[in-house]
Amino acid sequence: MPTSSIATGLAEKLIGTWRLFRFVDTDASGKVTYPYGEKPIGYFVYDPTGHLSVQIMRIPATPPFASGHDDQGTDREIRAAYDGYVAYFGTYRVDEAKGVVTHVVEGSLGPSFTGTDQRRPFKLEGDILIIQIHQEDGSSYFRELHRVKIE
Repeated sequence: MPTSSIATGLAEKLIGTWRLFRFVDTDASGKVTYPYGEKPIGYFVYDPTGHLSVQIMRIPATPPFASGHDDQGTDREIRAAYDGYVAYFGTYRVDEAKGVVTHVVEGSLGPSFTGTDQRRPFKLEGDILIIQIHQEDGSSYFRELHRVKIE
């Protein structure tokens, strides 16, 4: 993606590193869940060349495998590690008129995400990035991220 295609207006303000602050899902009945715990950790990185990286980890973190080796976990340990982490990378494009960033996923820990376009309606409130998706079935997804600043 050419730099000029994302380096204006709202898209330009999106460039940077964003630390995950809240990750909340609400089902159609109104039940709220925290898939990665109430205080997950993670980053969304949007670079000026149009590339992105997203990583999110459940807190409390998955405990180390009993074997002491990451390549020797039990099926249950491996499943817990997989369920407690999400990561993907690719490119992104911004539709400023609609307030939507599309993550074009090139690779992902979750195989069904690889090769997909993930539309994310968003708004920027200063150094806070809000991504909120309302589904047709009444469920919704809310992500709040804060810009990482150099101190």
